[in-house]
Amino acid sequence: MEKLLKGTKKLSQIITNASQNDERFILYGDADLDGIASVIIFKEMLEILNQDYKTKNEPIVYFPDREKDGYGITSTAIKKLKKFSPAVFVALDCGITNFDEVKELKKQGFLVVIIDHHKIIGKLPKAEVIVDPKQKGEKYPFKKFSAAGVTYKISKYILESNYLEWSPDSFLELVALATLADQMPQEEENKELIQQGLMAFKYTKRTGLLALKEVTGYKEDLMSDLYQKIIAPLNSSDRINDLTESYILLTTKSKKQAQAIAKDLYRKSIEKKEKIQKMFEEVERRISGNEVIIYEGDKNWLTVMMGIVASKICQKYKKPTFLFKYTKDEAICSARLPKGFDGVKAMQHCQDLLISFGGHAPACGCRLKKENLEKFKSCLVNYFLKKQNE
Repeated sequence: MEKLLKGTKKLSQIITNASQNDERFILYGDADLDGIASVIIFKEMLEILNQDYKTKNEPIVYFPDREKDGYGITSTAIKKLKKFSPAVFVALDCGITNFDEVKELKKQGFLVVIIDHHKIIGKLPKAEVIVDPKQKGEKYPFKKFSAAGVTYKISKYILESNYLEWSPDSFLELVALATLADQMPQEEENKELIQQGLMAFKYTKRTGLLALKEVTGYKEDLMSDLYQKIIAPLNSSDRINDLTESYILLTTKSKKQAQAIAKDLYRKSIEKKEKIQKMFEEVERRISGNEVIIYEGDKNWLTVMMGIVASKICQKYKKPTFLFKYTKDEAICSARLPKGFDGVKAMQHCQDLLISFGGHAPACGCRLKKENLEKFKSCLVNYFLKKQNE
């Protein structure tokens, strides 16, 4: 019998019962490719399930505005989605550190489900069910899935336990792209999912992916083309009416719409690459070379670019790198850490100064009050100095 991630059976019962009873679903995903792919996989799984149970309720899909509200489940989103209660609120690729927000959602009458793959920070939010390979008591042997990988495992079980016919190829192609985009380790089960997914992608019937291949002149045998002409455009989308361009591209059946969006995303990915290079050069100009950590911020930097630039700086200088975008009262941070360092543990050490934080050991982020930026820097410097001396 195939092993299941902890919480999968309970989640299957919740989803199946809700579908049978024609209950409303809200699918809330992180706005990067992993989150978008997770939402699409879950939505398309629901559509197969709903056909069987003659469900009429269309899932409501929502992606937060990273530039305005940051990552995860946001208070802005809760206010906007309150009118849809009661509903099953499914957080995908986020939610594992949203303790207060989950409490508020439950207060509003939502049944909250969290599907995530980020590192657990001590306790868990009080959701109805959580599926995260990194949670305590998880016996599944492999724990390094992307969120799309976790969502695929869950969706597969739900469909098969309901004896429904389905083809895994349209899910697997998204899992492969998301796993590569999120830089998850290409080993064990991930390696298998990527291989199967890239084979499915080669023969894709998804209108948006076909349009993207055509528009960019994608060559099947070049791995660099996969990153530059498929993954980079899909990770360069703007938000439109609570959705993202990439979500619309990957779900549309219209060839005309797909062509238009694919052209726009490819253009934006090229522009984004140029902006990233400028931002990288700007950060480099500020570095003295004697820092314990690289800690820089700017009100004009874009949140969606900070992680990429932080990664490039970290790789070059081999130092913990924290980049910030300032708003009026707050700062949003993207951090990247060299091998052997754990950014989540560092943030946990300084959590009294933070509004929220989370992620993976080498790639994480946080929000904090602007007034706490210098205190946070001092806390981090002390933390990493202590680690170096251990």
